[in-house]
Amino acid sequence: MFYIEDKNFLTEEQKNYLNILIQERHLNFVFSKDAAKVDDNGHHFIHNVLYEGQKSKFFDDFSIILNTFCSKNNIIINNIHRIAVNFTFNNGNVYKCPVHEDHDFDHKQLLLYLNDATGDTIILNNKNEVFKVSEPEKFKGICFEKAPHYHYFPITGIRQIAVFTFS
Repeated sequence: MFYIEDKNFLTEEQKNYLNILIQERHLNFVFSKDAAKVDDNGHHFIHNVLYEGQKSKFFDDFSIILNTFCSKNNIIINNIHRIAVNFTFNNGNVYKCPVHEDHDFDHKQLLLYLNDATGDTIILNNKNEVFKVSEPEKFKGICFEKAPHYHYFPITGIRQIAVFTFS
């Protein structure tokens, strides 16, 4: 199964940009009552950088970040499907989001952790067994092909993550 973990792909300029973007609240977030499936009660906040063809003003910057990861790790990008920044928190309803795949079609996914937090990401293999557990570490990227996965909501604080899907 395809999996890459990279803790050192961002430039210092990109790290500073992301810090400023998050700390100075430049991203506008909307509330989502569901994390992965309808009525799953996975309350969180989301900023859609690219969703259903609509781009936020941060699209170019996040595209460059995706390209930085892919260039360093010899991954070819043909099409970017979605980019989102998600802030999850202990919402008092559920402790993890449901197992899901982000798209029905073949794709790769890059998760970029934007802070140190609790709330591991669990990637399953095709037998629904745990393949990989990733703990959120600031500026760590993990990339994997279409696979069932889920994450735990943080026990305290906020889990900040950028999600990129592409083929």
